[in-house]
Amino acid sequence: MANLRSGGVNRRPSPQLPAFCRSRRQITTTVRVSSLQQLQWLLWLLLALQLSTILLLLSGPVPAPRRPQAGAPLASTGAAGATVLSPSQL
Repeated sequence: MANLRSGGVNRRPSPQLPAFCRSRRQITTTVRVSSLQQLQWLLWLLLALQLSTILLLLSGPVPAPRRPQAGAPLASTGAAGATVLSPSQL
């Protein structure tokens, strides 16, 4: 009955805030220029990856390679994408 007030109502005491909430100390954070430069580099890399993804999506599906027709001379594709004929076709 130690908590009884003048009105006879039993009230709880108000909660006490933790010590770190009661302090009036100003909080400051030091940021190095090199860490900001690294963050900027990372953001540019992320932007480049996003742009390349968007370009791939906008380009659409890649068509399937054409099959040679019956009776057509066989040709293969070289490293640079040029058609290479066999010696008998020259």
